[in-house]
Amino acid sequence: MTHAVFAAVLFATLPAAATPQAPQARIEDRQDRRELRQDRRELSDDRRDLRWVEELLAQYDAARVSRSRRRIFRVEDEIARTLAREVHESRVEVVKGQAEVRHDADEGRFERRDDRRDLRDDRRDARRIRAIQGEFGSLRGRLDRRAMNRKRALLVELHRMSLVELREDRREVREDRHEPREDRRELREDRTGAPAGPHH
Repeated sequence: MTHAVFAAVLFATLPAAATPQAPQARIEDRQDRRELRQDRRELSDDRRDLRWVEELLAQYDAARVSRSRRRIFRVEDEIARTLAREVHESRVEVVKGQAEVRHDADEGRFERRDDRRDLRDDRRDARRIRAIQGEFGSLRGRLDRRAMNRKRALLVELHRMSLVELREDRREVREDRHEPREDRRELREDRTGAPAGPHH
C-alpha cells in the first residue's frame, strides 16, 4: 500500500473513530455541571445550617445564664425540632448516596468520584445524629448541672459535625470543578491516542 493510499484510509477512519465519543462527552459534561450545581446548593444549605446551630448554642447559653425554666425549655424545644430535621436529612443523604453508588456501578464509573466513601461517611453521620437525638431526648427537661452540661456538649458535637460537613462540601465543589477539565483531557487522549500534556 502506498503512503498516499494509507494516508487516505487513515483520514477516512478518523471521523468514525471520533464520532462515538462526542455524544458521551456531552452527556458526561452535562452530568458534571449538574453535580457541580448540586454541590453548590448543598454548600449553601450547610452554611445556613451551621449558622442556625451556632444561634441555638448562643440561645442555650443565654438561657442557662438566665436560669429561666421557660427560656431553657423553649430553646430545648427548638433543639429537638432541629435534631428531628437533621435526622430526616441524614436519611435522605444516605438514600441519595446509595442511588449514586448504584448508578456508578451500572455505568462502570468507579474512577470519577469516590461515592462509596461518601456513602460510608453519610451512614456514619446518620447513626451519630440519631444517637445525639436519642440522648438529648432522654435528658430534655432536666435542669441539674450534669444534665445541662451534657445537653450543651451534644449541641457542641452537632456544631462540630456541621463544620466537618461544610468542609466536605467545599472538597466536593473543588472535585467537581476539576472533573470536567479532566474529562476533556481524557477525551483528547482517546481521540489522538497520545497524552494531551499538562492542562492549565
